Amino acid sequence: MFRHIGFAMVLVAVVVFAMPLTPQVSAAERPPAVQIVMYTTQTCGYCVKARNWLQERNLQWDERDIETSPEAFAQWKSHGGMGTPLILVNGKRFAGFAPDALEAELAKFR
Repeated sequence: MFRHIGFAMVLVAVVVFAMPLTPQVSAAERPPAVQIVMYTTQTCGYCVKARNWLQERNLQWDERDIETSPEAFAQWKSHGGMGTPLILVNGKRFAGFAPDALEAELAKFR
């Protein structure tokens, strides 16, 4: 009999400690993931500012140099590229470095 009680206590302990401490959030309640793509050139001063701005906010982004990558250049052109940086936030286009506009867009994903 005591063996069964001991097993039951261990089972309860495992269940209790395996439960998450934070409430579960459904996929509908969770903000969508942010995907940032930035098209740059090596000599672009605004690209440096945008890169620093993204780093300061601990954001992840995919940087694509249009001077060294023909594929990145073609993508940049297909997005209406006329200058750099060209930043896409979940596909929404931002021509140039516009921190206020980027902040407003990123606020939708927090």
